Amino acid sequence: MTADLLSNLEQGFEALVEALDGQDPDQIIAAAAAIRPLVAAVDQTGAWRQSDALKNRVLTLSKLIEAARFRVNKLTNLNQQRAINLSHALGAGIAPTYDRLS
Repeated sequence: MTADLLSNLEQGFEALVEALDGQDPDQIIAAAAAIRPLVAAVDQTGAWRQSDALKNRVLTLSKLIEAARFRVNKLTNLNQQRAINLSHALGAGIAPTYDRLS
C-alpha cells in the first residue's frame, strides 16, 4: 500500500515539475492540488519509516521535490523581475512590491 502511495506521489510531483516547466498557471494549480492529498496519505500511514527500501524511495523522491521547489523559486523570481521591468517601462519611480501568495 505504501509503495503505491509513493508511486502516486512521485507521479504527482513529476506532473508538478512538468506544469512548472510549462508555466501554465491552471496546470500548476491543478498539479499542486493533486499532490496535497497524496502527501497527507503518505504522512498518515507512516509505514514508509519501517522499511529501508521505502525510506530510500522517499529519499529518491526528495530529489524530485527539490526540483519542484527550485522551479517555484525560479518562477517567483522571474515574476518579481517582470513586475519591476513593467514598472520601469511605465515610468514608475519605485519598483513594485511583489510577494508570494499566502
